[in-house]
Amino acid sequence: MSTQLTSESSLPLTIAVDLFRSSPPLPMDHKHPQSEPPASGQRESVSTRRASSADTERPPSAQRVNMEADAEDANDNDIERVDSNDDPAEQIDGIDWRDLEERYHKAMGKCNANEAALLEEWRNLMEFFHIWAAEGHAHETDRTFRRLRTRVTHVQNSEAQLEATRLHYINVVKAFESALALLNQVNG
Repeated sequence: MSTQLTSESSLPLTIAVDLFRSSPPLPMDHKHPQSEPPASGQRESVSTRRASSADTERPPSAQRVNMEADAEDANDNDIERVDSNDDPAEQIDGIDWRDLEERYHKAMGKCNANEAALLEEWRNLMEFFHIWAAEGHAHETDRTFRRLRTRVTHVQNSEAQLEATRLHYINVVKAFESALALLNQVNG
């Protein structure tokens, strides 16, 4: 099926529209849905109304917070609005270009001030991070040096014990050798 619509232009606007029949939603307590097609030539009269965005409330996360931005948007809409009843032969009202430039510079000043504040905050945070990183590095360096000294002391103690054990075994061997020499002299 196609429908012919007319717009403000003299050319007809043709849109192809396909109508699909669907059954209305069933109540929740309905246990066994049985759908019967309507008799031929018979149309169902179902009134369906879709909720508009004005009927629903926005969640808090989607609501606008900045009222100043809303006021600026309203001013922009006033400038962009074009009245279709205006006569093209009439001269268009002049625009105060100096005011536009002043508003531009004022808005850019606000943006620059916000950017400068953000950059200052960034500098402070980076300085804090640098101090934190340097302190962490110094602490880690000190900790690893103490760990190195502990390991060196442990190895030095192990070496001293090994040397003492070696000297003890040398003395034991010398004692056995002297005892064996004495035993050979006595038996000999």
